[in-house]
Amino acid sequence: MNWLIVFLVIVLGVAQAETAATPVVEYFSNDSRRFSQAAKAVVLTDLSKMEPASALITGKRQKGKWKMIPFSTVDMQGTALSIYSGTNPPVVKLALAERGWHAVHVGLATTSGGFNIGGNGIKAKLSDEPVFKRMANNLALLKNRRAVIQECYLTVANLSGQSVEIAPMPGLPATVCYVKVVPLTDAEVKASRAKSQQRTSIATFDGHSWIWPFKPTTAEELAEEFRGYEETDIGKWWFQVTGADLVCYPSKVGTYAGEGTVDFPNGTYAIYTKSLETLFKKGVHPLKVARDAAKAQGAEFHVMLRPAGWVGSMPYEETFNSKFFYAHPEWRCMDRDGTPTFFMSYAVPEVRRHLIEVFRETLELQPEGVGFLFNRGMPLMLWEDAFCERFKAMHNADAKAVEDDDPRIHATRAAIMTDFMKEVRALLDETAAKQGRKERYKISLGTFAKEADNQRWGLDLPKWIQQGLVDDLATTWFAYHTSFEKTPGKIDMEYYRRITKGTKTKAYPMVIAWKTGKPKELCKQAAGYLAAGDPGVAIWDPQVMKGWPEGSPGNVFDVLGKLGHRDELERWAKNGVPQPLTIPLTRLDENYFSRWFPNTGF
Repeated sequence: MNWLIVFLVIVLGVAQAETAATPVVEYFSNDSRRFSQAAKAVVLTDLSKMEPASALITGKRQKGKWKMIPFSTVDMQGTALSIYSGTNPPVVKLALAERGWHAVHVGLATTSGGFNIGGNGIKAKLSDEPVFKRMANNLALLKNRRAVIQECYLTVANLSGQSVEIAPMPGLPATVCYVKVVPLTDAEVKASRAKSQQRTSIATFDGHSWIWPFKPTTAEELAEEFRGYEETDIGKWWFQVTGADLVCYPSKVGTYAGEGTVDFPNGTYAIYTKSLETLFKKGVHPLKVARDAAKAQGAEFHVMLRPAGWVGSMPYEETFNSKFFYAHPEWRCMDRDGTPTFFMSYAVPEVRRHLIEVFRETLELQPEGVGFLFNRGMPLMLWEDAFCERFKAMHNADAKAVEDDDPRIHATRAAIMTDFMKEVRALLDETAAKQGRKERYKISLGTFAKEADNQRWGLDLPKWIQQGLVDDLATTWFAYHTSFEKTPGKIDMEYYRRITKGTKTKAYPMVIAWKTGKPKELCKQAAGYLAAGDPGVAIWDPQVMKGWPEGSPGNVFDVLGKLGHRDELERWAKNGVPQPLTIPLTRLDENYFSRWFPNTGF
């Protein structure tokens, strides 16, 4: 009997050890494999049933047509739809027979450049939805140039006669293989539609790149930029109008980039300006579209300026072309030897008042706050007359006779910038009173990695915090004319924790969406910030369809959208980030994938 007990103990122990050693496969929350009825999913692989039929062809490719091509995997076969970057076909739709609550996914194939991976993308939505969602396959080709399908999440919806609509992405090829619908339980529906309880992240939005690649002509097309943020941890949007007084909306104060220009340095910038002008003619206010999208998602919306962004040098002199800058050469920053620069001086009251008017104009939309991304470059003042006069008044000395890093230079800059911050605060309070607004407008700032850089350029953060002149800080290590080259990726968060301790001001470390490092590295970094007590993580310009910048499989946004979840981040830092559903193809059109990879005869 004793031997039997010993034997059972040994067997059970081995079994438990094997179970413990077997890694648990983890999926992202919207992965179709997570759902309890995944085995009952309907996979629609015959996309020749897309309508209108007139938009589909076989045989030789044509402009404006989706080409139907056969595809197969080990477990499925069907007819895919394929386009190239310049095909520009119309929207097509596939009727869904299913009823009730389902998760909807789209299977996209990698797009080969013939030898290596190429970019790709489509837009998809249900027929009763106003806004498309952008998606892409962010996987590499397998060995022997084998293409693979990445399954992309679209939505959870109560299906009742809808269709899935597919549209091209400007300038991108695509191969769409299938549409999948997975039935959901009530609990799964509730979980899928629930807002995050850790909405602690900040996202910045570039006022330029949300427009030019996509050629938007309607408010709905503009709003595509924000679809996919709904259930993420991102609770604050810092939306950049483009520059200082360069804006992306119809303005009586600023200049929209490319205004009045007829000869652009390349097509990219011409597309941007043409898109804005098309929207303006239709009465679409892009900044209002962004603000409305944030409000619909329950996110704070802050209008942000890039305070040194006025004009560009050749070949961008007519692309980034502030009329105010060109009208007032006397207010430019001047180097100590009298050399003029491309910057306007904040030592000049008229320059500060001009930006106050830009803010006044945007406050008509009643955002939750305004602010400056100082990390987008210095200087804001140099040795022009206005600065030298202020220096003389404060220190009874000649600014041009002292060293660049003389503490009195820093103190003068700080005094001028403190004046400006007080002027902004006064505008916000005055406007709130006129609007009958109960909520106090906030001020947000993107600042520098190190205390010395803030001091050098006049960002007197301790004083501003104590005087209630700043609410949120996002600290960045990528800032021109600071110690950028000496501190790549490094932020002195201890300094920020010290100056914000016991105050209402919050300091967020920032990561860059297009320079994250490997997935485990990002998770470890973000989890470390949360563990240290930081209120959240700011993200520089995330986009829902982008892949990992260093080539890891999947979408970087799947992690960027979860930077408030410390437990998940710590687990992913240790075990790796969940992987998307990846299905190798055995055939795509006439390419029967084998050990003999194609395109070797040229």
